[in-house]
Amino acid sequence: MHYLRSVAFDTLVLLWTLVLSPAIPLLWVFDASSAKVRAVSQLWSHGIVLLLKYVVGLDYREQGRDNIPIGPCIIACNHQSLWETVALCVIFPDASIVAKKELLNIPVVGWFLHRYPMILVDRSAGRQALKQMIAEARAAIGEGRKVLIFPQGTRQAVDEPMTFHAAGIAALYTNLDIPVLPTAHNSGLFWGKKTLMIHSGNISLSYMPPIPPGLDRKEFQAKLERAIADEAGRLLKAADAKVVR
Repeated sequence: MHYLRSVAFDTLVLLWTLVLSPAIPLLWVFDASSAKVRAVSQLWSHGIVLLLKYVVGLDYREQGRDNIPIGPCIIACNHQSLWETVALCVIFPDASIVAKKELLNIPVVGWFLHRYPMILVDRSAGRQALKQMIAEARAAIGEGRKVLIFPQGTRQAVDEPMTFHAAGIAALYTNLDIPVLPTAHNSGLFWGKKTLMIHSGNISLSYMPPIPPGLDRKEFQAKLERAIADEAGRLLKAADAKVVR
């Protein structure tokens, strides 16, 4: 049953993408604003979340919404599956997302992501990449938007040790003088890193108390990593027995 639901979901995602694809050349021809590009992206993302809910039977529950700062902040979230890249776009529609620059090489999609705008980082460029990331993140918060980053750098399966690439999040924290919202979830239990099979159930998404600006860099890193790792572990243990397979 889960296999059939997953296949149906993949098929409907493709059809939904094809339905919206004519908007991309129109946005390009008329040099659409970032707000209009984000609107199309939001429509696509909402459709994916609804397909997950009604086709696969996969929904999510949020915890700790009172911890989300009003106004700009840095959202630092663990990364286990494709789910959070879509769902967090829906939950935080105006956020700028930090991602790898290689995505620009995808035909058409690269232009779309650039106009979103995402903060696309060339990880091989070292310190220059950090400077560019900070500048673009500063522009985003200047517009009153949030910045979303996955400090692990890539998806990690639930049975892998959680490792962080601290340079990016630390650079944002020390330069932007805004709070960081530690965020954790257990999406990897339902949608694995190396499989297209998706299981039904409820993903738990948890927002922890924000870390205020002004801490020493090492103190900040330790506090953030501990908060995300501990909460992600708690969510995994709480939900593991409830996953419908």
